[in-house]
Parts: sequence; structure tokens; C-alpha cells
Amino acid sequence: MFPVGLLLHVDGLSVEEMIFYSQAIVLVITPTSRSAPCPRCSHASDRIHSRYYRTLRDLPWADMAVTLRVRVRRFRCTNPSCPQAIFAERFLNLAGVRARRTDRQKEALEYVGFALGGSAGARLASRIKLAASRSTIIRFVYKAPTPSLDTPQVLGVDDWARRKGQRYGTVLVDLQRHRPVDLLPERTAESFAAWLREHPGVEIISRDRGGSYADGGRKGAPNALQVADRFHLLVNVGEAVERVLSRKHACLKEAAAAVDRVAAEANDAEVSTSSPASPSEYVTRQEQVKQAHRARRLERYEAVMALYEQGASTRAISRELGIARTTVRHFIGAGAFPERADRPKRPTILTPYESHLRERWTNGVHNAHTLWKEIRGQGFSGSASHVRQFVARWRWRPGQRGPTPRPALTKGVAPTPPIAQPTPVLSPRQAKWLLLRDVDDLDRDELAYRDQLLRTSEEIRTAMRLASEFGRIVRERDLAALEPWLQMAEDSGLAEFRGFALVLRRDLPAVQAALTFDWSSGQTEGQINRLKLLKRQMYGRASLDLLKRRFLQAA
Repeated sequence: MFPVGLLLHVDGLSVEEMIFYSQAIVLVITPTSRSAPCPRCSHASDRIHSRYYRTLRDLPWADMAVTLRVRVRRFRCTNPSCPQAIFAERFLNLAGVRARRTDRQKEALEYVGFALGGSAGARLASRIKLAASRSTIIRFVYKAPTPSLDTPQVLGVDDWARRKGQRYGTVLVDLQRHRPVDLLPERTAESFAAWLREHPGVEIISRDRGGSYADGGRKGAPNALQVADRFHLLVNVGEAVERVLSRKHACLKEAAAAVDRVAAEANDAEVSTSSPASPSEYVTRQEQVKQAHRARRLERYEAVMALYEQGASTRAISRELGIARTTVRHFIGAGAFPERADRPKRPTILTPYESHLRERWTNGVHNAHTLWKEIRGQGFSGSASHVRQFVARWRWRPGQRGPTPRPALTKGVAPTPPIAQPTPVLSPRQAKWLLLRDVDDLDRDELAYRDQLLRTSEEIRTAMRLASEFGRIVRERDLAALEPWLQMAEDSGLAEFRGFALVLRRDLPAVQAALTFDWSSGQTEGQINRLKLLKRQMYGRASLDLLKRRFLQAA
């Protein structure tokens, strides 16, 4: 007889037999006590009625699954007043009543379920010899007790997308303990206020600029101090700048043209007179598709403006042309045809070799294969087609197949620098970041575009000054400068900043608290990222209750 307590940490049981299979072990276990208490009256009895075997799954040993065959005795209750005539002895330290798994295995599957969910948890469990279906694992998660949390004194609140663009919920975070408190199925003021009434004791509420949480905080916890999030304040002032630029598409286009003119004048002395005067009419297929899309968009813009000049309403124009009212309002408020900005260029595997390619191209080496061989010797790992596509934009006409001309034939030929690509017209969002970023973080081309853009419009210069000053006030917590800035924004003549100042005055106590206290919604945003990860792990099929349990347990 081997004491099972050494293996299962349970006294009163012993191993009678160990049966080994290829990938499994079966332990036959018998109780060592002579009597057992009645579960109804707790009276001990030693009168055995019968015996049967109970099968339990336990934690694996190494890579071997373990099954326990426990020999259970039935007893007769000797208490004459007890209604229970016959009872089976119970091993509550080993497994629950009628359970098919030990408590240790159930606890391990709970951890797997909280960490990975049902399907992923079932796949992991089968690999580590804890065979269980996804339904079983989810059932253990549901049965696990929900952690009880005290009402926080400093509460962070923000919304999260249950289904992006359609349904949103609310996440509540204890900013002092750095852990989530609850998930609400809605993001309305009423649901937030109801939660605050059920959990009195919140003293500080850190929130974004959403009006629903401000109203809910005032209704549910009128004595709590509300703190606006500083990051959202900076986002809001950036949105005001973007709305100003949305009315200045003509200025964005004019700034790009001005940059090209200045660059052309600066390069006139360097360009040889033998160079072609203008590029050919060769257009790539990608450029043809882009031009066709622009032509269709321009046609819609002209149709919208024609109907607008005739006095048609936004709704009527939308119905007549079959386009969204948001697009109609965007066209009307743009002031000129809103060009779509090109995507910003990202570094490629050719970026470290661009300076060498430009130098060799200027010296007359225009064969892409030759250039590829040169940079391959410097460590370039890409193919020749990468280089061919890269230098195609430098040609005046499509490239010719064949070897590079011999050096003897190229002597005396004037340098031919790569053809300059026109400066792309930035979108209002791209131009906003160009105006708000630190000058030291901008490269030469971005500085040139920024300077030309500021020269095109006084309103753009005013918007940049207001946004930069507001950013300084928020970052330096300069509370004394807030009221003068609000007055300056109201007197600026820019409707976008007048509206922003009006909204700030409505929420002035929370804005002032943001410049006074250190609390912010940074923690809340981090918890939302955790929540998104759990939600995507379950592929959108989890109920709110299951997601809430996993979210609170994960923290």
C-alpha cells in the first residue's frame, strides 16, 4: 500500500495498485479510515452496505495522463432520527460530489480557460494531457466566482467597441489599484449614473471629453470631482486645426506648387542645357487608374457644387446624386476640389542605398541591372526588379532594354539628375501633423512645405498659433494661461476654434482639474487594449458575461 497523500496531498487514502499503459497511468485508490460521516446528520458510521468504483481524472505526470479509480464504500446511517438510510462516503478534499475530475485538474482548466478561452484552451489542454472540450472549459470559467472589488475612490471611465461603429460599452477602471472594476453593456449617461448610485464612494472621475460620461457623473456622483483627460484635449485641438485645413484645399495645393517652383529655381543652375526640357507623356498603368478615379471624383464634386449653387439642400443633393450626406458636406465646405493625398512613403529595403543610386544615376548610369549589381555588392538583398521599379520614376521616358553604354561613349555627356517628382498635396490630416509637430522633427522637404503653407493663409497661421499655445498650456499645466487662451480663441475669427472654446467653457471645471491633478485616462486606454485582445481571441462569439469574467480575472 502506497500512501496517496504523497501524490495527491490528501490524507486517508492509499494507492492499492498502479497500472501503466503506453500514455496513461491508472491509480487504484482505497480509503484507510474504518468509518465515514453521514452527509445529512454528520453521524459517523462503520456499517458498510456495499462498494463501487468512482473514476476521476487528475493532473498528468510528465507526458502521462493520470486516472484515479477510487474505491467508494456505501454505509448505513446508524442515527435512527436521520432520514438518510444509506450514504456514500465523500472525499471533498479530492473532488466534489458527482465530479468526474479532481479539484486540482478543474482548477488548472479554469486557469487555461481564463487565459485562452474555449477553443484555444481545449487545444492546449489536449497537448498537456488535460483532455477537455471547449464547452467544459467555458463551463468552468462561468462557475468560477467573480472577483469582488471594493468601490474605487479614483475611477477611470471610457467606452469600448462591442461591435465597431454599431454597439459600444463602458469600461470602468480603479486608477489607484491599476485594475478594471466592471464592464457596462452601454455607454449612456443613465447606465453610468446607475452604476455610480449602486457603488457610492467615488471621489474622482477621470474621463474623456464625451458628454454622456460627464452627465452620468453629475447625476450618479454629484460630489465627485471630474477630470478631463489631457490626451483627449490635445486630440480635440488637433481636430479643430484639421477642420480649418479642410476648408483650405486650395491652399494645400498652392503650397505644393510653390515648393516645386522654389526647387526648380534652385536647380536651374545645376541642370544641363542638354537635358530634356520636359518629360514625355508616358504614364504608368497605376497612374492611369489613379487619374481615372480622380476624374470620377471631380465629376461628382462639380455636380454637387452645381446643385448647391442652385439652392438645393444637403439632403436633396445626397438623394439626387446617390452619395452620402457627409461627402456632400465635405465637398461644400472644402472651398475647392479636395485632392486626395498620397500615402506617406515608408522606408524600404532600398532606402539605405538611395543616395548611391542617385549619385550613379546623375553620373549617367541608367541601367537598372547594373545599379542592382553595384548595391548587391554593398549588402542589398533584394532582386533586380526592386531597383528597376525604384528608378523608373526617374526616367523621362520608359527605360530601354540592353547593357549600359561603354564609358568611352558617355564621356563628355552632361550629368542627368533624376527627374524630380512633383511635391504631393497633403491631406488636411497630414498637414495638421506638419503644423503641430516640433520643427526639429521635420526634414527639409517637410519644412519647405510647412513654410509655403503658412504663407498662403492668415487663418492657417492663426490656427497653428492657437493650437501650439494650447498644447503648451496642457503639457506645462499652465492653469493661469487657460482663460486668456479661451478669450483669444473666441476673438480669433475662426469658427472652429470659437466652437472649441465654447465647449471647453461648458466643461471648464473638468478642464481646470486636468491642469491641476495628475490623474488621466492612460490606464483606462491600456485596459481597453487588454479587453480588445481578449475579445478578438474569442472571434466575436463571446457573450458580454463571459468577456467580463475573463477581463476581470486577467487583471
